[in-house]
Amino acid sequence: MFASEYWIKAKRMNAIFFYGTLLDTGIRRCVFAESTGDDQIIHAQAQGYDTMCYPGETYPVLVPAAGAVTRGHVLLDPSDEALERMVFFEGGEYELADLPVISADGETIQARYNRASDSGLDFSKPWEYEKWRLAERDNFFEATRLYMERCWGKMTLAEAGAVWQELQLLRHGVNG
Repeated sequence: MFASEYWIKAKRMNAIFFYGTLLDTGIRRCVFAESTGDDQIIHAQAQGYDTMCYPGETYPVLVPAAGAVTRGHVLLDPSDEALERMVFFEGGEYELADLPVISADGETIQARYNRASDSGLDFSKPWEYEKWRLAERDNFFEATRLYMERCWGKMTLAEAGAVWQELQLLRHGVNG
């Protein structure tokens, strides 16, 4: 194995699979700021998984589904800050779990992904990126921008959760 091949494989051992709102470049830049680069993102897919709406929300969760394929992106070699920012953004609704994914060049990458932390939830409504992008993206982007700007590095996750709930009310057009 050439040194450069080893380096590429080593970097892919530390990878995060995105399948939802973080597929959007603008959302990703709000969440990660300068802690990641576009050169760290590659296309990949998770076989045997589908994206469903998180109950009561318009963002997704990845669930096992025989025969399904979810297309997404992999963030290679995230820095500690990038991981901290992502966990902060995702909140307590998700936890990191292992997931093998297939890169666009056919290589299997052992990645981690955000799965629902509550295994008892009912996931019955499919989530589609394009539908979300057309219907929700702009409002979600603004809520994400404000959330990360106001909260990152300034609040605990619990305090930030209250801000996120407030921003969600504004995002959905609910006043007071």
